[in-house]
Amino acid sequence: MQHAWNPVGIKYNGTALKVTHGKTPIRLLGIRYNMWLDSTAQRRYVMDGITEMACFLSKNRDLSIQNGLRLIDCTLGPLLAFFLGPVIIWPEKEFKKLTAAFVRCNKEAWQMSPNTSTALFAFPKDLGGLQIKMLRAIVCSATWGHLTRCCQFDDGTRQLAEITYKDALKQHGCLDMEDLQFEAEFLTWDQASQKFIHIRMSPKHTIEIRVSWDPFNPDWIHM
Repeated sequence: MQHAWNPVGIKYNGTALKVTHGKTPIRLLGIRYNMWLDSTAQRRYVMDGITEMACFLSKNRDLSIQNGLRLIDCTLGPLLAFFLGPVIIWPEKEFKKLTAAFVRCNKEAWQMSPNTSTALFAFPKDLGGLQIKMLRAIVCSATWGHLTRCCQFDDGTRQLAEITYKDALKQHGCLDMEDLQFEAEFLTWDQASQKFIHIRMSPKHTIEIRVSWDPFNPDWIHM
């Protein structure tokens, strides 16, 4: 006799509460998601952490600039590693909020006024800027690193990445990775965020980077 498992609802004082099963966020491999592919809880977790850091730096001006920057590196680094997970989708509006919070943390660490221009952090040092690594650059390097790991071994992860890559080439009529990067320049951030491969192409044209790579060449030898 076969038995089917059905989720049991939640009751409070004998009254059943309205629950949509699968909507509760769970933590798997450090990523907070639910079975409906909603990453709202993950994004809130990251935003809360960055906001808390900005408030701490604002209230502790007795910290030296060097210690403040070191605190950002040690705290926000692991935190941002979570949001860089390839399955986490950041809508453009929320990504802008995240960037603003990230810049605010750096302003507090440098003990600058909140009205200081954000461009100061992106300008090269030889032009008088601070030249810190902004979030788009962090996204670009980390996501391409993830794609490299997906293609490193001949296993199921690589096969899934190859299928997605070939689907993207077919969808946009491209021949290789360079063509796909060119086509991705015409996608909005939200459009690119819906695809595993597109999210790796989207930020690069904003930071003037092109990658020449053939990750699924049949002549490659995989260990």
